[in-house]
Amino acid sequence: MFKLQNVNYGNIIPLIKSRNELSVFSVIHNIMPGEIYVNNLEKPTAVLIQTSECNLVAGDVSDVEFNSRVAEELDFWDQLTPDTSEWNDVIPTIHKNPYIRKYKRRRYIMTSDNFRECATSLKDGFVLEKVDIDEIKQSSYENAEKLLKWVEEWGSTNNFEKYGTGYYIHNDKAIVSWSISDCSFEKVIAIGIITDERYRKNGFAKIVVSATIKDCFAKGYDKIEWLCVETNKGSRALAERMGFQYKNEYYSYTSYPPVENLYDLPEAEWCEWGSYLEEASKTQKELCVDCLTCYLKANNVKKSIVFLTAMKEMGVEIDYIRIKSFICYLQDNGLGSNFNCNEWSTFLERI
Repeated sequence: MFKLQNVNYGNIIPLIKSRNELSVFSVIHNIMPGEIYVNNLEKPTAVLIQTSECNLVAGDVSDVEFNSRVAEELDFWDQLTPDTSEWNDVIPTIHKNPYIRKYKRRRYIMTSDNFRECATSLKDGFVLEKVDIDEIKQSSYENAEKLLKWVEEWGSTNNFEKYGTGYYIHNDKAIVSWSISDCSFEKVIAIGIITDERYRKNGFAKIVVSATIKDCFAKGYDKIEWLCVETNKGSRALAERMGFQYKNEYYSYTSYPPVENLYDLPEAEWCEWGSYLEEASKTQKELCVDCLTCYLKANNVKKSIVFLTAMKEMGVEIDYIRIKSFICYLQDNGLGSNFNCNEWSTFLERI
């Protein structure tokens, strides 16, 4: 495996068949930072492209030497996206986590003709502002670091100001919601949205996304992309309300449940993920905490107790204070009601 130099990125363009990950083309054309690894510097036939948004493998799936080296460039927790379906059977054999699991993503596209501008006014005490990196760095707002970390994925302030854009809503204490461009290539740009859990269901997401969309078109972009996991019903609904049109779905692989919000999966599916990760954790102890988290989100007291006992027998360090705090967090959000039972309190007293 060889690391490709920026000036040679164009050599791998013929290998990319899908158009699902805009960040791949942003990196190839040196708009955003990333790294590209190939099986041959002169005439590559297989490639691993690492961007701020994804890790994508493309080209010839049969290069055993290249495939054996892919894991060296990936962390255990990294997702991995196949460029074509031919990679589906290969990915679990070339990743550090052999239990990495397939999940579905959705891709939406918007043009100016489909845009439904938000006319909602902000509540008193809240302000909508365009992202100014210097101003945010000098502020003391909560979530400022999270917003800036997103912007930093553009590689530089100049890059973000030239190609990207974003808006945020704040009160006198915190940035409560922000929508920022993820990447761009030619006349297409992708955007995303985050709203602090404490401030959701106030209409902030629609307002801040609307402002960002308007600015994307003002900067000369013809199309805007919106990507989300299939389970994120809230993200899908927001995209469709704003005028994004469903384009296609595609698969990626993950080491942990593919969710973006607390309510993305029902209890039964959290339990199913817990069972899957419980089996995987027998050989991959790194997955124990994620397995337990799934059982807690599944509101399954019995499974949680059984697995905590198993974790103790495996010698895995258990932070019971953190577990209690997480259950309180779940209950504050209307979940985890089953953990108010005598069986759970008795188990905690015993251990």
